[in-house]
Amino acid sequence: MIRKFSYLLVALASFTSCSDDFFDTAPATQITTPEVFTSEANIDAFLNGSIRFLLENSTSQDNPGLPTIFLTHDVMGEDAFARDGRYGFRDSYPYRDPFDNTTRRALFFWTLQYTSIDHANNLIANIKIDDASKASLKHLKGQAYALRAHNYLNLVRQYQFTYVKDASAKAVPIYTDPTTPSTVPKPRATVAEIYAQVISDLTEAEKLLAGFERTVKNRPNLNVVYGLFARTYLTQEKWELARDYAAKARSGYPIMTPVQYTQGFNDVSNQEWIWGHPQTITQNKGGSSYMAYIETTPYATDAAGTNLYYGYNSIMPDPNFIALFEQNDIRKSLFEIAKQPTEALYRGYRYKKFRNKYPTYDAHIVLMRSSEQLLIEAESKARLNDVTGATTTLNELRRQRGLADLSGLDKNKLIDEILLERRKELWGEGFRLYDILRTQTAPVRKETTEKFVDTRGNTVSILGHWITKFPDGTALVPNSKYYLFPIPLNEINNNPNL
Repeated sequence: MIRKFSYLLVALASFTSCSDDFFDTAPATQITTPEVFTSEANIDAFLNGSIRFLLENSTSQDNPGLPTIFLTHDVMGEDAFARDGRYGFRDSYPYRDPFDNTTRRALFFWTLQYTSIDHANNLIANIKIDDASKASLKHLKGQAYALRAHNYLNLVRQYQFTYVKDASAKAVPIYTDPTTPSTVPKPRATVAEIYAQVISDLTEAEKLLAGFERTVKNRPNLNVVYGLFARTYLTQEKWELARDYAAKARSGYPIMTPVQYTQGFNDVSNQEWIWGHPQTITQNKGGSSYMAYIETTPYATDAAGTNLYYGYNSIMPDPNFIALFEQNDIRKSLFEIAKQPTEALYRGYRYKKFRNKYPTYDAHIVLMRSSEQLLIEAESKARLNDVTGATTTLNELRRQRGLADLSGLDKNKLIDEILLERRKELWGEGFRLYDILRTQTAPVRKETTEKFVDTRGNTVSILGHWITKFPDGTALVPNSKYYLFPIPLNEINNNPNL
């Protein structure tokens, strides 16, 4: 993919130590690579800008950076639905805009991630290191490798079916050099080739990040690299490696307590956040931010006592999902029905897992938690026939959610329990579509028959799934074309080698 705009804009927006003369040397679209990478401070600023681009870049209100993809993944499953007529993800929920390669969202998914890859390619190509190089310079290059691996791991799981289904299937192009107007567009690489690239990048990152102590959690460190390894090997079903890397990834990041689980998933200071993106009020996108789409918690009431909400609140939990939780599960206490006929979310279940920060609306973005890594470890042990070890690992999480220990489950029932726990624990964090694809299963969407009595004494139906089939009217089935993101039409027109 040839970049038609300069990756440099991101970095330059972050430079704080350069004089005005620096910006006078050339227009932003013509500044040469040597000028950008003249100092370690500039390189660090470029990397910071690259991370912010991936997490914050927005082409429209309904595309709030990488979290757009998280929200799309979850609303394409069975445990969440998009409110009918509500802005944001109303076309992702029925499998329309992720499948249609003419939509601006299809273009956004592709462009965001390939632009981020180009940022990483420029860092990797222009950070010159040898054995005598400063450790801090190696750490910057290691972070670039980790970011590139993260993007390719996401792409290969979004644009093609899972590795164990067909590793030779064509997926997306691989670019490892900075792109220029003279770059020859690449053909699609196979799934196996992309996974090999991911593992190669993570291997380099692991070597270069030794000794790196970050000051901000949005910078990839060794734990993040180990977590990306674990995600990679989980999808490849290389269970021993997935188990071992997941255990290393969560080392030093204890599972959050029941009380911490109720605090709103909005701050990187949480003890089990391995990777997360802090934001300030100046970075926040307001009502169209990740949190504002997924949050359904009222932040205040008006003079009449009606609950008030901030943002679009487009995505809600399905009642059938709520029924999966045991009564004493701390997570179940976070669900409540919006019973006021005058409030915006009337007839829906609110889920207070995610809460924005008020009055600044600058909640942080979660990217990796030790609970996810624990569940990778538990699933890998179970699939390796270590039922006792898998049960012990799973119970470590269950205890922190207020649940009794499991015992006596056979291998298959335990795996089912672990996969169910992934749905319950990771809701809203972007994993559901990946799991549907890697397990080659289909979401089961059922309309609810649940009713409740509202504040006026009326017995009414609660909101739930209103789309239970694909756009062509067929049933939801495994390995459907509707689960895959499409290569956008613009890219097809510009790249004759696809």
